[in-house]
Amino acid sequence: MRYIIVTGGPLPQESAKLIKELSASDEDTILIACDGGCDILARNNIVPDLVVGDMDSISEEGLDFINNHNVFIEKYPVEKDWTDSEIALGKTGDEDVILVTPDSGRLDHVIANLQLALKFKSEGKKITITDGITYCYPLSGEDSIDIDISSMQKPLSVSLVPWDFSRPVTGVTTKGLYYPLENAELNAGSSFSFSNHPTYENGRIAIEIKGGLLLVIVTFAN
Repeated sequence: MRYIIVTGGPLPQESAKLIKELSASDEDTILIACDGGCDILARNNIVPDLVVGDMDSISEEGLDFINNHNVFIEKYPVEKDWTDSEIALGKTGDEDVILVTPDSGRLDHVIANLQLALKFKSEGKKITITDGITYCYPLSGEDSIDIDISSMQKPLSVSLVPWDFSRPVTGVTTKGLYYPLENAELNAGSSFSFSNHPTYENGRIAIEIKGGLLLVIVTFAN
């Protein structure tokens, strides 16, 4: 099973295309919309399985769309201790999660969702954050990832962002990047490992770490 969680905010049209592709590629997918995340689904005629949130940012168009399709709404009070994204993530288990969320707009929301993903990953779960253009992959502890970049819009920029100021990311080894790393140590607050790019030799890149907390960001370098 796979979960796709769509948040509100300024999502590009590429995100709707990605949601459709992911849903079509795996029938065992549950699509959860968080409040205003219904709006981009409504504009693209994508029906979610569930809507969660305080419903304070959804448009009339989005609300009409989910009501017309009899989508169940799990409504929460506006004054609550969790964001809508956190509520939605709490409904997943050990399945793959793709969090479709903006990388621009409300900076506090962007940072909160990145932190949530890193926390989620540190608990041993699988999560990817994307807006359909930029892809963020959290790594925690002894961890690794192999990324298929063949279908991503090019040229690409790849940044490795250490997240924890209390400890370095150790044993960083990369494959398929123009500036390779071998058993390197990366520290938060340094841009040393930013703005690398793939060699495009086999359509894949791989990153391995021995310890720490790292965010791998792959995006269209426009």
